[in-house]
Amino acid sequence: MIEIDGSYGEGGGAILRHALGMAAYAGKSIRVRNIRAGRSRPGLAAQHLKGVEAAGAVSGARVRGANLGSTELTFDPGPVRAGKFRFDVGTAGSTTLVLQTVLLPCLFLTGEFEFELVGGTDVPWSPPADYLRQVTLQTLRPFGVAELRVARRGYYPKGGGELLARVVGGSGFGFPLTFLEAGEVKAIHGISHATIQLQERRVAERQADAADHLLKRLGVPVEISVEYSEAANLGSGITLWTESENGPPLGSSALGAKGIAADEVGRDAAKGLLSELDSGAAVDRHLADQLIPFMAVAGGSVLTSAISSHTRSNIYVAERILGAEIEIDGLTITAGR
Repeated sequence: MIEIDGSYGEGGGAILRHALGMAAYAGKSIRVRNIRAGRSRPGLAAQHLKGVEAAGAVSGARVRGANLGSTELTFDPGPVRAGKFRFDVGTAGSTTLVLQTVLLPCLFLTGEFEFELVGGTDVPWSPPADYLRQVTLQTLRPFGVAELRVARRGYYPKGGGELLARVVGGSGFGFPLTFLEAGEVKAIHGISHATIQLQERRVAERQADAADHLLKRLGVPVEISVEYSEAANLGSGITLWTESENGPPLGSSALGAKGIAADEVGRDAAKGLLSELDSGAAVDRHLADQLIPFMAVAGGSVLTSAISSHTRSNIYVAERILGAEIEIDGLTITAGR
């Protein structure tokens, strides 16, 4: 039984999510203590419980301590098994984080997995669905097929969104993730979205136009599509990503909120992307922490724009469960195999 201290680093839910995925992949039993000790309300929330349920379902795990508010959990996985799975967070909890929990075993172990995830698709403190699809999954393409579709947007506070995912793993094991030079940007793409009730106020267009205005200085084509749809409550957001011939996409996003003008939302997303580009990074700071589990298995080296607390926490978990050797040298992260 491998002991994981959930209070390490920022003491949030990322340690638990990545520990579950790594344990399921490696077939190792873990005990996670002090779950989310760094949060104002420690312990498991609905979103985290669905991550536990998802990891348990794909690995046939025996689980103890999977209760709301629980600060300790034991997870004893069996063999990972492919199939169709449905998980309803029941709140605006992030569906992308639930999927993130099981990506490692699904991509690195042979089989076809289909997921229907209900909850938040574009909510605070988690990667928006468009970022996960256009940045994370695009970067992980060498390891297998990972397709994602937003069937319905889900915003805070009601959620009710639906994410459909298909993962076919086992085809690319052994390719190191090495990205040490910023790719030459050929174009910027994006999706600006809002609920149908905001169409008269042109919220999605205003977000897109504000982002486009700032990104023009790059001197490359900027293509931001506009989308309106029904949702359980009002909401909006924008996700931007780069296209380059010799590197992974860099991404940035921003969400609308009461009291924040649509133009400001668009500018925030554009400023985030420009900051990543100006840093000279090969992968953005959010992608860097998501790549740690995959680098722990496949090896590699990446140059990022910042070393976040999530990155350090994920390295801690990878070293404990997978026996990985991961070093940070300035803004370069290197994992041996």
